[in-house]
Amino acid sequence: MSINRRSLIKLLPAAIASSLLVNQPPVPLRATSTHSPRIARHYQGTNLSGWEVTLGDALYVRPGECPVTLRDIETVHEPAHSELRANLQRRIILVHNITFKQMINNEAMHFIHTCIFKFRLPYLPTTDVNADLNAQTFEGGIFVWDGSQTRLDYGMAFQWGLNPWIEGEHVGAFGVMSSWTTTHDDDGTWRAVGHLTPDTEWHEVKMVVNYPGQTTALWVDNKHYGTQFTSIPKPDTWGTEIAARFQVEIISIYPEPTGLRAMHQAQVKDWSWTWKRAHGVFLPTIRK
Repeated sequence: MSINRRSLIKLLPAAIASSLLVNQPPVPLRATSTHSPRIARHYQGTNLSGWEVTLGDALYVRPGECPVTLRDIETVHEPAHSELRANLQRRIILVHNITFKQMINNEAMHFIHTCIFKFRLPYLPTTDVNADLNAQTFEGGIFVWDGSQTRLDYGMAFQWGLNPWIEGEHVGAFGVMSSWTTTHDDDGTWRAVGHLTPDTEWHEVKMVVNYPGQTTALWVDNKHYGTQFTSIPKPDTWGTEIAARFQVEIISIYPEPTGLRAMHQAQVKDWSWTWKRAHGVFLPTIRK
């Protein structure tokens, strides 16, 4: 049994305990040409066909349940969007679906990376212990893994809190937007940076990481949210390559104390990833 995600928002506050708790033909990746001398690469797609799916670090299993595996998550591709799913078998677990596109490139940290996509919830989370669908988070990020020198993962990430039992404006609360932050002294933590009211509408995200400048930016529906350029250590099992990564994520609802058995779903479409040439060279000043 493990819950990390840096303790998954320190787990749920006492309020929860008291108030509960066809596959279609894929759309291919498109590389788009451009006349701009500063645009080195541009990729886009309607759905996430061709992206990889893996388990994240936010995992929990109630004693007696089988361990979490890849069989508990999937990402299904429809012609107009893809759908991330977590806790497929509706077990008493918490499981983390990371769906990502990776590019191995030794020069990846010499560019400004801009990622844009649209997402929505196909349902609205609710404080119904018998609901078949419920949610903990929706997340996204851009990272470049430096496996050859510093062995740190550089970039930015945001989290949208979706557990309907958590109220307030703190990290993890329903509708609260948070960004990942790190310092020289810790492995990171979430910081609340704003609010986006949960609904079932499409929302557009724009994330920018300037690697030489070590700056970041995040907009959701053209509203700016604060972010930080972060560096995150990873396990020794990570490789020695330099690899850029664009990812979207969902975490299913934490099931305790009442043994919730809900699946989580989120849809993503119309993504793009642009690498723009930047002045200067990336200097790893973080975590020297």
